Amino acid sequence: MGWQRKPSQNTTNTKMDLSIIIVAHNVKDLVSTCLDKIMQSKDGLKKEVIYVDNGSRDGTTAMIKKKFSIVALIESKENIGFGRANNLGYTKSRGKYILLLNCDAFIGELTLQRVVDYMEKDPECGILGCRLIDKNGQLQPSARKFITPWRLFCLYTDIGRKFPKLSFLKGIDDLTSDHLSIRETDWVNGCFLLVRKRIIEDLGFFLRKDFFMYGEDVDLCLRVKRKSWKVIYYPEDVVHLGGENSRRIAEVTAEGKQIEKYQLESEFIYFRKNYNILYVLEDIFFLLLKDSLHIVNHAIKKNLRVGQTVKHMKLVFKTAINSGFGRKAAY
Repeated sequence: MGWQRKPSQNTTNTKMDLSIIIVAHNVKDLVSTCLDKIMQSKDGLKKEVIYVDNGSRDGTTAMIKKKFSIVALIESKENIGFGRANNLGYTKSRGKYILLLNCDAFIGELTLQRVVDYMEKDPECGILGCRLIDKNGQLQPSARKFITPWRLFCLYTDIGRKFPKLSFLKGIDDLTSDHLSIRETDWVNGCFLLVRKRIIEDLGFFLRKDFFMYGEDVDLCLRVKRKSWKVIYYPEDVVHLGGENSRRIAEVTAEGKQIEKYQLESEFIYFRKNYNILYVLEDIFFLLLKDSLHIVNHAIKKNLRVGQTVKHMKLVFKTAINSGFGRKAAY
C-alpha cells in the first residue's frame, strides 16, 4: 500500500496516483468506517486522502487527528456545501486521478486498484463510476441518463413503474438494464466518481460553486463529455447508504432523501448554466404539473391533506425567483 504523508512544504509537488477527497458534516461514525475501508485497501497505488470537514460539531475532526493522522485534514468553520468543500479539497490534491468519495460509500479491498487500472487501460475514459448497492445488496441507480425536465417529471411521479414497457417513461434510471458489464453512460453518481485531474485542469474549474449540494456530478459529467471524453460505468460493487449527510442538515423528502430547496436550486442552475432559461421554465412547468396532479388525486379520494404539496409549489416559485431562474445560488 503506497500511503503518502500529509502534504508539507517539501512534498506538495510529490507525484501521486490517486487523491481521495471526502466531505462530511456531523457523521463521525460514517467517516470512521469509510476511512477504515480505505486503510484496508489492497493496492499498490501512491495515494492520499483529503478530508474536508464541513463545520462538524460531533468530534469528527478530533477523531481524524487521533485515529487517522495520515489523512490531510481541512476544517471549515461552517457548512459550505458539498461542491464547494470538494473544490477546497481539490486545491490540495496531487493525484493523477481524483476520487470523490462520500463518507457513506464503502469500497472493497480491491476497488481502488481495479478502477485505476481500468482508467490506465482506457485513455478515452474521463470519468468512471461503480455499481452502487445498499447494505442489503440491492442495486441503486448507478449508470444514469442526463436529466431533462421531462425525465425528472417521470422520476418524481414514478410513472415508468406503471408502464414498464415504455422506455420514454423510465426517467433517468433503468435498473433493469445490464449492470454487470462495463459500458459508456451519460453520468455516474458523485458518491463514487473517479476523474482524470488533467481534464479538470482543462475545464478550468472542478465542481460548479453555485451548487450547495446535488447536481455537481451530472454537471461535471456533462461538461466532461462535451470535451469528447467518455463516462464509464464499471461493475465494481460499492456499498452506498445514501442521504446521511443530508439528514444532518435539514428535513429530507420522503423519496430520494433529498433536501427540497437545494434540489430545486440545483435543477434550475444546471439547466440555466448548461442550456438556457427555456429549460428552467419547462422544469418549473413539470414540477407544478406534478404537484397539481397530486392535489387532484387527493381531491378525487376526498382527502384534503394537501398542505405539503402547496408548500412545495410555493417553494418552486420562491427558488426560481431567488435564483434568478437559475442564474445564481438561491440559498
